[in-house]
This record gives sequence, C-alpha cells and structure tokens, in this order.
Amino acid sequence: MATHPSAWQSVPLPQRHAWSRRQMWLTAATAAQLPDLTGMRLAAAVHLDIKAAVFLEAFAEAGAQVAVMPVNPATTRSDVATYLNGRMRVFAMDAAAASAEACLDWDPTHTLEMGADLTMAAVARGHDGLTAAIEVTRSGITRLRDLDLPHPVFDLDRVPLKNNVHNRYAVGISTWQAFMSRTNLTLHGSVVVVVGYGEVGSGLARAAVALGARVLVAEESAERRLIAEYEGYETGTLALLAARADVLVTATGRERVISENVLPLLTSGCFVLNAGHSADEIALDVLGPGTEVLPHVTSHRPFAGEILLLSGGHLVNLAAGDGDSLNSFDLTSALMVSAVGWASSGAASHPPGVHRLPPEAWAPSIENY
Repeated sequence: MATHPSAWQSVPLPQRHAWSRRQMWLTAATAAQLPDLTGMRLAAAVHLDIKAAVFLEAFAEAGAQVAVMPVNPATTRSDVATYLNGRMRVFAMDAAAASAEACLDWDPTHTLEMGADLTMAAVARGHDGLTAAIEVTRSGITRLRDLDLPHPVFDLDRVPLKNNVHNRYAVGISTWQAFMSRTNLTLHGSVVVVVGYGEVGSGLARAAVALGARVLVAEESAERRLIAEYEGYETGTLALLAARADVLVTATGRERVISENVLPLLTSGCFVLNAGHSADEIALDVLGPGTEVLPHVTSHRPFAGEILLLSGGHLVNLAAGDGDSLNSFDLTSALMVSAVGWASSGAASHPPGVHRLPPEAWAPSIENY
C-alpha cells in the first residue's frame, strides 16, 4: 500500500522537528527537571513519528543510552527513524518478535513501551535483566494480565490525565481527522458504530457526533452500556448493530473483536477502521488481500458486498494521518518523560508485577502547567 505522506509529513524534517519542539513546551519543561540518567539503558518500543523524537531526545540529553524499537511499520516515519539513528540505536522494523529479541540482546535496564512487546519477549525468554518497564497503552496492560512477570511494570495508561484527557479527547479527534483527510468525506448523515466504550471509545463517539454522525455503541460491559445510554447513545451487541453501520470503528484492545462472525453482517460499502493499538482487533485474514481504491483505503469482497478498510487495519490516526496533535500529545509525552525520570531510582523497590504509576512519578509534569 502506498503511504502518500500528508501535508504535515511533507514538510521538511528540520522544520517539522523545530516546530514540534517549540509546541511541545510541557515536555521540554519536564525534561529540564530530569535527573542525571547516566547508566540507564532505555529501550523504547513506540510509534515512531516526530512527536516521539521529542521525548526520546530528552532521555538521551539527560545521559541515558537509548535504543528504539518501532512497534509498527505502518506508524513509523522513515525520515524520523533515520534522523534518530544518528543519535541513538534504532532497530530495524522486522517482525515484532524478532525486533524485541534484538532489543533485549542490547541489555536494557528499563523499557518504555506501547504494546508490551518487549515485556512479552522478556517473559518468553525468562529475561531477568530489566529493572522496570513503563507501559503506556491499555492494550499492552491487557496483554500482560495473568503473566508471571520478571520485573515491575508501571501502568501509565491509568494516570488520570492520560486516561481522561489523551484517551478521552485527543484520539477521537485525530481518528476522524485521518478518516476525513483520506476519504474526502465527512460524517454527516452517517451511522457510526463505535465498538468499545472505554475512554477512547467515548471520545470517538463524542467527536463523531460533533461531526454530524449518528452514533451507536457496541459494548459488552453492562456498566459501560449504561454510561453510554446516559450520555445519549443507543447501545447493543455488535451482532445487532453491525448491519446498521456506515462506519465501524473499534477501540477495545482485544483481538478479533471485528471477527469472522461480524464481518459478513456489514452492509456493502461500510468503512472499517481501528483506533486501538493493534490491527489484531480486526480479522484481517478473513478480509483477505484488498484492492487499493485510494491511498490508505482498500476494497475487500470476501462476501457478497464490499468492505472498505482504512490503513490496513492499523492504528488509523497514525498510519493514515498525523496522530494526535502536538499540543494534545504534549501532556502524554511529558508524563512519559517524568515517569522515566522517576523509574531511574524509584522503581527498584517494587516487586515484579503490574503496578499503578505512583503520583510522584508523574505529578512533576503537571506542576509545569
């Protein structure tokens, strides 16, 4: 699939980089308070765009040795990877398992992860050399449930401002921006079925309504269905709502939510897109190979009708767009910077397992507002 850069991605890298550093002022203020990170070997498994360059450089400037594992080729900007490779170790984006193994062979002391690939690989190989991991995504935390973890993992996704600001607001806006820019369609008059009503799902619903859509919510949890109903949305099971969708968007962090049982229910011409971390939320093997009708839009006909898939099922706001805006992502970026600084000395006293990130790990970034 041709990538066809957006207008923002077509801006020369030095200009994009300078503008990003200027606008992500909270990250800069938090980075200025980092302790000396000399001796830390930080492996970062992240979506690699220009915003990532800003926080990754902060760690290197504080003295850490940094290695980067791009978590998805579809969300990796090659010019950013080339630029960073001059300042730190950037691993080639092969299969995730192979890249994770190579990254662990680099002998990191700490990890900063989006999706838990490094921690999963550490568990599989019995790796005990890590002091701590910081996991940024709900998808990553979900993957780690019930595992015998060899080191403490700190859940940054549950930090209140990450969960209630970035997840609830920023992702929904950037998802629909990517959809509209790649299709030249608005949501006016469309029925949008949002699958999953966590913080990301609620933000997708709210932004879609603001853009003229009629929103239905498919959610397994009775509690979250009730919340969605109180907020004015019709709810139901995905099996009941799928046939009514003009646009179907998933944000659950679970594999094969849009399954082989759901796909045949969709009306011909329905758009399917993923706002969660992994393309595994969609049964891509059932869709089979598609035909490109627009950059980032492929037509699939595994059944009688047509399904239009956005960005190969990958995280649509980054794979087909520019991701979250600089100013909205600045908060999450600052939280990551603060958390890594805390982990350099504060994580070692915690036992293996998943832990909430304590307030002292992230409060300094908020105090910079």
